[in-house]
Amino acid sequence: MSEHPGMSVGAEYPVLEVLADPTRVRLRIAPLPNSWEPIDTPGLWDAAMFEVLSDRIPACWVTRLDDGRLTLAPKEWQRPAFWEDYFDHLPHAMDEYDRLKAEIIAES
Repeated sequence: MSEHPGMSVGAEYPVLEVLADPTRVRLRIAPLPNSWEPIDTPGLWDAAMFEVLSDRIPACWVTRLDDGRLTLAPKEWQRPAFWEDYFDHLPHAMDEYDRLKAEIIAES
């Protein structure tokens, strides 16, 4: 499959978060805007599916090493249960996501 409803071959996507463990590297990427999904649903994608176009690292990213898993992302997103809160549509998590996503995109 060369297409996904939220991803297109040849499109550019800012990386919102990097998760690396001993077996794989995944990138958190927001999909292209669409009419079928009412909110932004960032997903985790295998890094091998993408080509790096810029080596800039967002200023809001910090590193975290926990049980052999390295995370590069905003500190606010690395708190326990942040992503669960976001996908449960809790306002504080959605506001943090929107604010930090905007910072990351502004630097890309």
